[in-house]
Amino acid sequence: MLRVAGIGESAVDEKIAPIYTKYDNPQTTILFNQSEIEIHLTARGRTETEAEALLDHLSEQLEERLGDAVFSFAGEKMEQVVGLKLTVGGYTVSVAESCTGGLIAQRLTEVPGSSKYFIEGAVTYSNDSKTRTLGVEPVLLLEHGAVSAPVAEAMAEGIRKRARTDFGLSVTGIAGPGGGSEEKPVGLVYIALADDVQTKSRKLQIPGDRQLIRWRASQAALDLLRRRLI
Repeated sequence: MLRVAGIGESAVDEKIAPIYTKYDNPQTTILFNQSEIEIHLTARGRTETEAEALLDHLSEQLEERLGDAVFSFAGEKMEQVVGLKLTVGGYTVSVAESCTGGLIAQRLTEVPGSSKYFIEGAVTYSNDSKTRTLGVEPVLLLEHGAVSAPVAEAMAEGIRKRARTDFGLSVTGIAGPGGGSEEKPVGLVYIALADDVQTKSRKLQIPGDRQLIRWRASQAALDLLRRRLI
């Protein structure tokens, strides 16, 4: 089972259909699972070794076509993959969350051994807490609003400085069902990642209800960190 992040289901199929449709064995099934896409490959063979060889041959082609979008090859969760990469690199991370309410920290700390790399998490829901806890300048909140790229970047830099970690990861957005506007609709989310080289943010418009928006935002934030670690 290959797990894919950061690309839509139709785009995944468009990329890999020319490959997997050539094969009756293995069979390929594409499933959308909450915040990611799963590509299930099933092969038949006279022996387990033969079946595995067929799977390897096709999966290698699919991985090459999808590139960094493939984050898992044996069903691992995003937080497990990120945790392994942090551990191998000897890096540490801290997180600052608004709309996700601690979900990223929860996911990271569900992985055994996460104390090696996860240092601190802050849920800064109000504007005041963003300033008091993370050092976000009030002028940024006034000029751009809490849900904005400058604020997300300041949050990431603030938690990284406070926790003294290699990476600072942040998320701020509008999870709904209320609170949206024409300029900033429900589902608008900004994620940001700060390290000693750069601070990078991404703007997302995430579909779904409150629970899905929060989960998909956490997945996108972890994926931003994963890609940076790559």
